[in-house]
Amino acid sequence: MNKVRRCTLLAGIRIERGAREDWTALTPLHYRSHRAGAVSDIFRMVYERGGRECDRGLTPAARKAAAREGVRQCSSRPRKRAVAPKARETLVGVIVYSRSPLSLAARNRATGGRYRVGRGLSAGRLVNEELRIVSRVVIVPNWRGLGLASRLVAETLGQVGTAYVEALAAMGRVHPFFEQAGMTAYPGAPGPAGSERLRSAFEAAGLGRSARRSAEALEAALTALEPAARKLAEREIKRWARSYLAAKNHRTHRPERRRMLDLVARHLDASPIYYLWRRPDAQARGEGANAREVAG
Repeated sequence: MNKVRRCTLLAGIRIERGAREDWTALTPLHYRSHRAGAVSDIFRMVYERGGRECDRGLTPAARKAAAREGVRQCSSRPRKRAVAPKARETLVGVIVYSRSPLSLAARNRATGGRYRVGRGLSAGRLVNEELRIVSRVVIVPNWRGLGLASRLVAETLGQVGTAYVEALAAMGRVHPFFEQAGMTAYPGAPGPAGSERLRSAFEAAGLGRSARRSAEALEAALTALEPAARKLAEREIKRWARSYLAAKNHRTHRPERRRMLDLVARHLDASPIYYLWRRPDAQARGEGANAREVAG
């Protein structure tokens, strides 16, 4: 009886250090701006076709991707005089790490204020020395649903070189891949800066939450307002959108109207989850003062 060989398309996946070109190649697949702050590290995930993988157990989308790559079906019988095809790489995903912002309210709660800027100049130095933030995680659509996002995060956290890595995810409850990668979740992070002010402006103008369920719905609701109410709402939308993008990308923005409405619909009422990862030996090696203050 021939022994069935277990094989999978994932056997051809590897993770390695990447370059800005890898991130640039996948930026159209990410909903945020192409800028990711002060980038410090980029890692890429590639699939190398070697002719030994199969599509058994894959999702329909991944199976189609396998077919395009020419992956052969598994067989329990050995092939005679089999010749392995020449390897070919396909970019599957990218993760981008950046220098962390000096001030982050969710971080202060998770770490007991260890990095609070008001504690002195040393706090800023600690942030740069001890922290990095996951700015972007992108998996090519045909390869989603295979757990590759959590794998990409898990296998690169320890390669960044800092004692701690943080992340913020508005869709953390729906897609908990940061937790699956070993990061600790701290729910209840506040929304984008100025969110309460914009919500108050909407309430004053008579716009309920249902009016901002999509960019199209918000556009229609604004058009139906009286001129004074519309002017108030549009002014506050512009203020909020510029502040939101500046916080994400560390630069001044003047987004188009459609872009602003889409940002409001997507993120105004989002409740992002803060994540923190501690290198296992960070405390033992005495990374910075008061290492015990950081939750782990």
